[in-house]
Amino acid sequence: MISKQWNAFAPLVIMSLLAGLATAVYAQETPEQEEMIRVARASWDTGWFQTEVFRLLAEDMGYSVAPAQTMTVDEFYGKAATGEVDFFVNGWFPLHQELIEQPGRSENVVPVGYEVEKGAIQGYLVDKKSADSLGLESLSQLKDPEIARHFDMDGDGKADLIGCNVGWACHTRINEHLGELNLRETTEQVHGDYNPMARNAIEDLQAGKPLLLYTWTPNWTLGKVTPGSEVQWLHVPVSGREEIHNLEGATRTPITLGFDLNDIRVVANRAFLDQYSDLRRLFENVRIPLKDIQEQNAAMAGGDGSISDIRQHAREWIDNHRTDLRNRLVDAGVTDPFGPASRNGNSPLAGSDLSIDDQQHFRVVTQQVEPLVMYEDRTYGGFSIEVFDAIAEEIGLDYSIYSVNSIAKMLDDVKRGEADIATSALGITSEREEMLEFSHSYYETGLQIMVPNRGSSISTIPVAILSIIFSKEVLFIFIFFFGVLLISAHIIWFWERKHNDDFPRSYWSGLGVSIWWAAVTVTTVGYGDKTPTGIPGRIFGLIWIFAGYFAFSYFTATVTSTVTLQEIESNIQHAEDLYGHDVATVSNSAAEYYLRENGIRPSTYNHISEAADALVEGSIDAIVYYAPVLQHYASEEGYGDVMVTGQLFQEQSYGFALQKNSKLRKEINLGYLKVLENGEYERIKNRWFGK
Repeated sequence: MISKQWNAFAPLVIMSLLAGLATAVYAQETPEQEEMIRVARASWDTGWFQTEVFRLLAEDMGYSVAPAQTMTVDEFYGKAATGEVDFFVNGWFPLHQELIEQPGRSENVVPVGYEVEKGAIQGYLVDKKSADSLGLESLSQLKDPEIARHFDMDGDGKADLIGCNVGWACHTRINEHLGELNLRETTEQVHGDYNPMARNAIEDLQAGKPLLLYTWTPNWTLGKVTPGSEVQWLHVPVSGREEIHNLEGATRTPITLGFDLNDIRVVANRAFLDQYSDLRRLFENVRIPLKDIQEQNAAMAGGDGSISDIRQHAREWIDNHRTDLRNRLVDAGVTDPFGPASRNGNSPLAGSDLSIDDQQHFRVVTQQVEPLVMYEDRTYGGFSIEVFDAIAEEIGLDYSIYSVNSIAKMLDDVKRGEADIATSALGITSEREEMLEFSHSYYETGLQIMVPNRGSSISTIPVAILSIIFSKEVLFIFIFFFGVLLISAHIIWFWERKHNDDFPRSYWSGLGVSIWWAAVTVTTVGYGDKTPTGIPGRIFGLIWIFAGYFAFSYFTATVTSTVTLQEIESNIQHAEDLYGHDVATVSNSAAEYYLRENGIRPSTYNHISEAADALVEGSIDAIVYYAPVLQHYASEEGYGDVMVTGQLFQEQSYGFALQKNSKLRKEINLGYLKVLENGEYERIKNRWFGK
């Protein structure tokens, strides 16, 4: 019996043992495919583009790479030394050298390659117009009270130098420069939240005001203004700093900027580099031009700020440089660097829970989007800020606020606990709900259309009639009709002048009579007091009468179509009405993407006010943009000249973002309902968008 049972089950047992043995052998032979490479990214989002470039390149080479983890610089160097993370692409040297040299790190962490060589610079920008008119090339010249007053924005007689956040190393260094150059009596560092301060300063520059701004590279600011044409680097005559030759946009050459030059380098765990020699070669040979980083940073600050946008920018950069990258890696000894990829795992990193039991103060992160979030006089305001402030007052929430450049950075700061809450033009989406939680929606919005406000009162009727009469189409018909009239008058005069006393022989008298005849005949009034007597004249007169029917039919149709077209243009209310019209929007916005995806090629402007000026002037027919921005503009700056029309489309719900399982979510929702019930929400909304 046992023998028979064994005979029956033996094949199954043997097959199971063989399968287990094969699995064990496979696991031993391919350990790398089960490992996920761990990459860290900087806590500043202007370095995320480079991180995604290297992350995607490693995937293209067949490696499984986990989503990047945001870390502070010191946190990365500590974890890289213990092998908890593999590499980081935002090392600044010599600035970070002291972090490597700490005990337990130098033997385990090493910089490799030169991603951007001598490209990480810091300094002061001045607008070129001021530099030329004042002969300004050095920061030390601000010691002259007359030059300093040129940059005085608050009326205290001192130059306002837009500087850094308190606590940043650059804030201390700027104050040291002011002391070393004896500038404290004439110049002051304006400190606050850097991103909105710099953004406002650049907008003021574009409006014709002077600029005196600290910045660094790579940074989004250098994607908004161009050294050499709009701004220039100022010389800082302090000792111990490296001279730079041939710096584009410098006020002199060589120039000293007052800060150390830095290389941007990949930093990695030494054992990781030893294990993955082809990745070491990747890090050693990839260069990313500073100009490309700054252009991406500017696009990110202009609206392309989601993590998917940043990854798309990185993918496009790789695709545009793939041939050069392949050649570099092949020359370095990497065989078929971008061959068929192996399994690429992407396991999302779970966020930590937020506990508020013992927390007394909260940090709110935001992004400047007028009129939801504004930064004026170093104070935050705007619709979203006022709503949140009302909620905070209801629930007794103490908070401080700071700004970042992108939605991706906002969400990441909340996810890793750098901030507790995020608010801005922050739509609630399924993708974002996977990593964070959202409060109740406090604003339902989307895209909307703004058109000229032509009005409908009786006083506007003469204006409307004149606009039709002097339209291009009607003026063309008048000119064409008068030209044909002149030709006809010459023909009838030529044939009738010798034998018909109704048409004088002299040219000017005869032409005047002939024009009269041609006019009354073509209008089908009849010959009137002038009648051709010759056969050729009568035949031409008959033809001219019939021509009048066609001429006036065409004239009537043209005027009617012009009136109809103007009526259509004044009634653009829906997205479907936009086709065939000149439409504008703000560049790098969701509205621009929507229009292009739907076959409409819009004119783009840097700011809504520029587009609105074009709308009022008549060079465009409509503007498509975020509804709250249009509503705010129409009720304030553009009141009476423009109006928002039609229903919302591409709708979104805005909410406050919090960490997963945050106990604060319930309290914020409760506070929002109270603000809604007591009427404060409605008062805030009407104040910003009108009733």
